[in-house]
Amino acid sequence: MSIDEMADDELLEFPRVLKFVREGMRYALDVDEAYLFQNEDSAHHFHMWMFPRYDWMERFGRKIQSVRPIMEYARKELKTPQNIEEVKRSINVLKGYLASS
Repeated sequence: MSIDEMADDELLEFPRVLKFVREGMRYALDVDEAYLFQNEDSAHHFHMWMFPRYDWMERFGRKIQSVRPIMEYARKELKTPQNIEEVKRSINVLKGYLASS
């Protein structure tokens, strides 16, 4: 599926969902900046990514090309039990925000 194949009602709701999740990132997780990416390279659906920006990422730059090196660095250097637990905690905080709003 591609975004241009969405039904009109889905297309109207989609930006509201994006805004709602982005507000949760800002207010529940203190994520001030995020990149949004749309990916349609699979056969049956597309993906929308909300990629948070953190201070430690500045050394990689602020262009779209910085995302891959950031992800590679995080995968190699930041994949610790403590950080994984923090990600799980953040997921639960965001879920709580979305469920209560």
